[in-house]
Amino acid sequence: MLVEICSDWNDEFFKRMIDFKMKIHKDIPTTFPESMSDYEKFFSATSPFKEDYEWLAFIVTDNNEVMSKAILCWRRNSHIGNLGFLDWVNHPESAKRLIDSVVSEAKKWGLSQLKTPIDLNMYVKYRIKLPNGGAPFWGEPIYPDYYHELFIKTGFQEMARWDTFELKIWDGIRDYFSKRKKLKNHSKDRPHPSKIRCVKMKEWESELKIIHALFNEAYKTMPEWEPISFSQFKLIYDDFKYIINPLYSYIVELDGRPVAFSINFTDPLMILSAVKGKNINKIEKLLLFLKLRSNLSTFLIAHVGKISGPNGEEIKGVQIQVSKRIQYIVTLMKKTLVTFQVKNSPSRRSFDEKNQRPYSQYVLYGMNLE
Repeated sequence: MLVEICSDWNDEFFKRMIDFKMKIHKDIPTTFPESMSDYEKFFSATSPFKEDYEWLAFIVTDNNEVMSKAILCWRRNSHIGNLGFLDWVNHPESAKRLIDSVVSEAKKWGLSQLKTPIDLNMYVKYRIKLPNGGAPFWGEPIYPDYYHELFIKTGFQEMARWDTFELKIWDGIRDYFSKRKKLKNHSKDRPHPSKIRCVKMKEWESELKIIHALFNEAYKTMPEWEPISFSQFKLIYDDFKYIINPLYSYIVELDGRPVAFSINFTDPLMILSAVKGKNINKIEKLLLFLKLRSNLSTFLIAHVGKISGPNGEEIKGVQIQVSKRIQYIVTLMKKTLVTFQVKNSPSRRSFDEKNQRPYSQYVLYGMNLE
């Protein structure tokens, strides 16, 4: 077997990676085709990530047939490598050859730990879904089930786990009214209560800057968090303006300062799957946009976070305040999912355990190199 390593942008090399992924994922209906531009925005010489990240791309072949591929990324001055864009056939020997090469190169660069799967950083794509979960939804990290066995066989161990759970809607609404009353009584003496507003789509650029700042501050205690510039953040999230409905996504302000966010949207997976790989005209794009705006499928409570108030005060009841806005919206949806929650996260505690129905689980693997 031959290991090829690429450290500079190369069209032919990345074309082979794209073709191999589609070969592996061809039987996964919710996988979307990749394009050269998907890789260029992260790894080309003009990428905004170039100033902060180093990377090495790997392809393992056997008799000229691609057996596995991956890209190792790390922030400059970091000792942790993010191994992502990873795909492999169910062949332990070639998988081991890939990881052995990755480990060898990682050590040369002074890395002491690998985490996988993480495509560049946590904002792009990370984690892997465990088998036997619920139906897929937009943004869910889905791979063939045998990947887990190959991670274990190549020396990785599970290092973190997340849950997506389904809300029992009517029980949840009753629980909301109870918590809302307690929060109202708790806040009676505050002269300047927090204000919740919808994301302003007509001011998308400035709103995205607010969300970027809140994300960076609210998520910085997460083990996989890395700082990200606005130009990098915009590259990843700019297309969300076509997916989110402003009636479902909110920013919370206290004394005029943004202090929390709740980004929710209806699952666009089935709508977008119907047009994947197609070149659609302007009229078809307009119809697609209207379908996304009127979508009443699965409601996804996707990103919730908060920071300290202007005077350092703790902001309480963000999810309860948001629930006032969405309590009737969610009754129109087929189901409501709260996505990617760690066991003791504050946003998870906003929902009573008895109103949570298990849906899917996800893990992250790691390996210490020292």
